Amino acid sequence: MERIKPWWGEFELAEGTAGCWSIGPARLWIEHQPREWRVGLLRGEAPDEDTSAVSLPLPAAQVPADLSLNRYSFQTGVTALSVLPLLADRPVISRPDVPLFIPPSQSIQLYVSTPLWLQVRGGEPALVLQEFPIVRPSDTWAGSLTRNGGLSYAASTMARTTLDGFPFSSWRAVTPIRITNRGRDIAAVERLHLPVPFLSLYQGQDGTLWTQAVALTRGGDDALELEQFGTDAPPEAGQSGLLAGPRRRAERSLLGKAFGTLFGRGGSDDGVD
Repeated sequence: MERIKPWWGEFELAEGTAGCWSIGPARLWIEHQPREWRVGLLRGEAPDEDTSAVSLPLPAAQVPADLSLNRYSFQTGVTALSVLPLLADRPVISRPDVPLFIPPSQSIQLYVSTPLWLQVRGGEPALVLQEFPIVRPSDTWAGSLTRNGGLSYAASTMARTTLDGFPFSSWRAVTPIRITNRGRDIAAVERLHLPVPFLSLYQGQDGTLWTQAVALTRGGDDALELEQFGTDAPPEAGQSGLLAGPRRRAERSLLGKAFGTLFGRGGSDDGVD
C-alpha cells in the first residue's frame, strides 16, 4: 500500500496567513490574525474520499468566504497550533457488509476500521479549542432501551479477515479483533460494537492508524468475555508511536462488559438499521 502522509502535528502560521488540512472528505481551515486564530471545517459530499495533505502558508484571502469560523483570542502571542487525530467519543457500532458466521471451536481474526475525530489545540499550556468528527456518523442506541444501554455511533465496516488489500485510510483507525467461539453452535456476528473511547490511537511505521488488539471468547450462553486487551500497538502496525491515549479509562471488568454486546441477534434494541 502507499504510505499515508500524516496530517497531524504542530504547525506554525505567521499573522495574516492561513492553512488548509485536507483529511478524507473534510477540509480544516485555520487562519492566524493579530492576537487571534480562526478555525472552521468544511465536509465534502464524497464520504469515501481519502486525501491527506497540508497546505500552508496560504494567503488569508483563500479561506472560503462562506465558511463559518470560530475565533480564539490570546493576549500573548501564540505562534503555532496543534492538529491531532482522536478516536470517537462514543462506542461505534457497525454491521459487516457480508454476513459472518463462526463455527464451534473456531477462532477468527477480524480487522475493523472506525472513523476518527480531529482536535485543534493552542496556547500554553495547550487548550482544546475545537474538535470535529471528520465524517459525522449517524447516532444509534446500543443495548437495551431500559438498562445497560447508551448512545453510540453507527458506521459501516468491511470486517476483513486479512490485511491483504485492506482499505487503509488517513481518517480511520484499524482494530484487530480475534474472536473464539467455544459455544456448541454457529455464532453469527451480526453487528460489531467497539467501545473506542477506551482504546488508544497509534501511528504505524507506514503512517497507518491503529488501536490495540482485542481478543474475545464466546461461551455457550452467547456472552462474550474479554480474554485479552492489548496494552500497546498491535504487531501489524510495525514500529509505532502513541498519538492519543484513551478518552476514558475503566477497570477490566467494565471493559469486558463494554465489549460484551459485540455479538448481535437483531431485534429492536440493537439500534442499527
